[in-house]
Amino acid sequence: MLPVLGGLGARPGAPVPDGRALLLTGTVPASRVHALERRLPELTGGEGVLETEFAHYRPVEGPPPRRARTDHDPLDRDAYLLRVVRGVRSRP
Repeated sequence: MLPVLGGLGARPGAPVPDGRALLLTGTVPASRVHALERRLPELTGGEGVLETEFAHYRPVEGPPPRRARTDHDPLDRDAYLLRVVRGVRSRP
């Protein structure tokens, strides 16, 4: 489990025995929590429980994340204005 957490960019603390269970605390980047949720059943045999809470903001390491635009690019002024004007109906 610890190598998987390391691969997700987590910083796990020391495991603490808690009766028949093992308690593991640490920090996980918010962008990786969903990936951890998906892998938890296979890592714990379906018996793991994940509890999360926001801890703090931290500067992005490495290049900033990028995603494709889902709308028109306002930096390409000519193409942007053509698309915007065509989408606006003139008043009678």
